[in-house]
Amino acid sequence: MEKRQEAAATAAAEATREEDDAWVRRARPAFLYVMYGLLLWSIPMGLIAGVRPQMAAAIVEGMRAYLEALPEPLYALFGTGYLGYTAARAWGKAKGVER
Repeated sequence: MEKRQEAAATAAAEATREEDDAWVRRARPAFLYVMYGLLLWSIPMGLIAGVRPQMAAAIVEGMRAYLEALPEPLYALFGTGYLGYTAARAWGKAKGVER
């Protein structure tokens, strides 16, 4: 029982040290900021489409070509990493190691 408490205390101390690290704090929500940016990009795209539909179509086609050019394994790697991170955070919170 004592070893388990010692391990929990060590893990809590490590988590506190990581939270003091500015890079760790910034890395966690970075993906969400990217998604927010993509969603907010629809506002200027809507305005461009209202004023110059051909330009908006060209922008959409360029973005589509870029995203389709990325290899499928890269999407799989990103998805696996994101889901793994989410599962690890949920597990850490359930165990009481993370806040």
